[in-house]
Amino acid sequence: MLNAIRRFFGEKASGQVARKRMQVVLMHDRLDLTPDVMEALKNDILAVLARYMEIDTGTIRVDLEQGKEYTALVSNVHIKRVYRRALPT
Repeated sequence: MLNAIRRFFGEKASGQVARKRMQVVLMHDRLDLTPDVMEALKNDILAVLARYMEIDTGTIRVDLEQGKEYTALVSNVHIKRVYRRALPT
């Protein structure tokens, strides 16, 4: 989660960084998502994807993105291959 926040902020002036941090805090407050819930959500999404495809677990990113009228959960998962049939649960 910390790496995702670092990627989100990048190298910017301190005022811009503070503004972005406040936006992330507000998004989490509005959505009532703790870091533990975000991590659990990420793990659940990956478990479902892993039933249908082989994924590169070292490249996974899950972030929140704020628009004017929406908040989106954006994930980036590198797919190694797709299975012909879903793996049994």
